[in-house]
Amino acid sequence: MKKIIVLLSLILFSQASFAQAVPALLIPSDSRFMAMGGVALQPSADKLDAQAFYGMWAPKTANNTVIGGNVFLRVGKKIGVSVEGRTFMDKPYDILSAQGLATGGTFRPSDLIAGAGVSYDITEGFTVGVKGRMVSSKIAEDAKGSAFCADLSASYATQLFSASVAIRNVGSKISYGAGSYALPALAALQGSVKPFKGFTVGAEADYLFAGALMAGLGVEYGIADIVFLRGGFHYGDNAKGIPTYASLGLGVQFAGVHLDAAYLTASKTLRNSLQISLGYAF
Repeated sequence: MKKIIVLLSLILFSQASFAQAVPALLIPSDSRFMAMGGVALQPSADKLDAQAFYGMWAPKTANNTVIGGNVFLRVGKKIGVSVEGRTFMDKPYDILSAQGLATGGTFRPSDLIAGAGVSYDITEGFTVGVKGRMVSSKIAEDAKGSAFCADLSASYATQLFSASVAIRNVGSKISYGAGSYALPALAALQGSVKPFKGFTVGAEADYLFAGALMAGLGVEYGIADIVFLRGGFHYGDNAKGIPTYASLGLGVQFAGVHLDAAYLTASKTLRNSLQISLGYAF
């Protein structure tokens, strides 16, 4: 009985802090997107974009660490292939005995996410895609679960604008041994426009199936296609989604190598969150 009470307490704490099970599924894994209010723009690489990232998520409150990487590769003229992997680690906590005494050991809850996807250009500019992910989550030594989810998307893009619709994180529930919990599935509508050379404005609206709305607005200005200044605002939901925050970012690219950083502010929960990505694209 005590094990079940402790387990439920851990799950409720996780949901109170980050809304739903496996919150890492909602966190942008691209520093450029995070710096633009969480707006997920369409891939822009002609052939390949590979990057690794490191982040400190909510360092003033939850003190989580995010590490991962992703690769996007165009195969021929119509097919795009992507793979991704990331881990989301909570701060360690002391392990207690059945009598409630510290054993001297610690445990660090974590989520591990690995996925692969494929996209296909039906016509010039019109693309459909699907991505599947395996999720493994550990919130205690004897409280572990796994699940599968998928994204479905359709997009249209030109040199001046893009628009897309998507359903993300739709799949099985995850169980830690005391009931099943839904993943943070949502429907997303995204668009971007380039009113003049070097300047991009993007916006995204998300409806979480748990009954919440999120939205993001971001801008990017490129100087000589080398230095990129970014900023954004994310409207969130403290109870069921990522909280509201403002974002700032800086990017540098040269000879295909790109270094990007995102910083979050204007949020009691997420202030001082930082993510850095290093990659290569051509």
